[in-house]
Amino acid sequence: MKTYILRLEPHDDLVSTRDKMGWAKDSRILLVWPENKALLNRRLDLILLQRHSRSLGSQLALVTHDPEVHYFAPRLGIPVFRSLHKAQGQHWRVPRRFRRFQEMAERPDLQGKLEDKPFGSPKPQGPESGRSRVALRPPTENDTLPPLARLVLFLVGVLAVLALAASLAPSARLVLTPRTMVQDVLIDAWTGPDIDSVNISGAVPSQLITVAVEGRDSLPSSGSLRLTTQPATGAVTFTNLTDQPVKIPLGSGVRGLDAAIARLRFVTTRPGEVPAGPGQTLQLPVQCVTPGPQGNLPAGSLVAIEGLLGTQLSAVNPEPTSGGTDRLLPIPTQADRSKLAERLRQALEKTALQEIQSRLDPGDLLIPASLALTTTLDQTYQPAENLPGDQLVLSQRLEYQARFVDAAAIHNLAQTVFDANLPAGYSVLPDTLQLENLTQPEADQAGVVRWRIHATRQVRARIQEAEAIQISLGLKPGQAISRLQQRLPLEQPPRIELLPEWWPRLPFLPFRISVFNQG
Repeated sequence: MKTYILRLEPHDDLVSTRDKMGWAKDSRILLVWPENKALLNRRLDLILLQRHSRSLGSQLALVTHDPEVHYFAPRLGIPVFRSLHKAQGQHWRVPRRFRRFQEMAERPDLQGKLEDKPFGSPKPQGPESGRSRVALRPPTENDTLPPLARLVLFLVGVLAVLALAASLAPSARLVLTPRTMVQDVLIDAWTGPDIDSVNISGAVPSQLITVAVEGRDSLPSSGSLRLTTQPATGAVTFTNLTDQPVKIPLGSGVRGLDAAIARLRFVTTRPGEVPAGPGQTLQLPVQCVTPGPQGNLPAGSLVAIEGLLGTQLSAVNPEPTSGGTDRLLPIPTQADRSKLAERLRQALEKTALQEIQSRLDPGDLLIPASLALTTTLDQTYQPAENLPGDQLVLSQRLEYQARFVDAAAIHNLAQTVFDANLPAGYSVLPDTLQLENLTQPEADQAGVVRWRIHATRQVRARIQEAEAIQISLGLKPGQAISRLQQRLPLEQPPRIELLPEWWPRLPFLPFRISVFNQG
């Protein structure tokens, strides 16, 4: 039962106190006197306050240490307490010894002349000091009730007490399990660079994330490079065509006449002089200027002498030239470089996706199709271009960028869709939202990424405690259970706990019934 507590100020009088009491909207008014202050302690003041409280439809009680108030208030039927704690923790009843004074004050036929007590006057002394200041006439025979009437009144009082005990003594506890439902929905989610907010149509914003990765890879060289190592050597016989000696300088050139070997040039490796006279000869060693086996020529191949010597001498190699050798070395081709670069790029793409995924929070959704190479930070081939080598080695450091959808955005989307379809009278159970991506995000030609989400969450029926109490007031437990099941959305039959357990019905007063929602 609600109580309006009104604390009086030292300057308050009867008028201001009555005005403050008018603010009360509750069924009980509790006036609290200030400490060590004597005010409103006349009998007439208390009578007027009591009448004003009754006109407001409220019960009045007082909290004070003033002895004057403690003397008059019980005799007027006004509960008085010495502390606010006791006033709130006890029933507002007048002690039994003062109830006859209360009856005299309330019955006009017993009232005499009200004697007002001046403020500050001493208490009455002598045998009349414990009585109310009401002048009573001596009782007459008409005032005495017959024995039968008194017996009837006594029985009525006993029945009233029993009825009050029946209303107040029992208590009950209703244990209810509200109905639980599962919301289930499929959401066609989509996102794009221009989406910046969640929309019930399925749109969710995405964010960019950047990562740098590096790697190294190699493959065997598929090309080859011919490397000559030794030139061919031989001997050429020079024949004098004149009657004069002819000197042959070091490095004099000799060639063949066939088109296949005309490009090859042999030179003498030491000087010499052919004796005078036609037919005189001199043999000198020669070496091919171009290394390699192409200088290995058959005998009689070298017959042309370069320069003016060709008019004075003739030449021929009587033996084949020999000793010209070369070897093939592996060398990477341009195709090898392209193939290795593509292979390493694909490997680094996978590494970038793994690195980005490791940086995301649980529930974040990575969009693999959005991964793109933004910058080549470093790229080195070994060996360099046009240099031989058994293996082509490539080292790269690349920067990638991708888009992802934050888990909070996906949750907001699911909650928005669910809230739009929330059944009336139900509330959401916390921490029950579950999400599952049924498909992987895929981008269409317009760059919009789409995927499908399966979302579920649990909702529970809202049961008003006041409604459950009103349904079950005064009913037998079986009747109450049946009505509660019919009128309330319950998962299972309710449980009713009575105190005492043998009591046949639920209480008639709502405040004696409590409700507990389980589950």
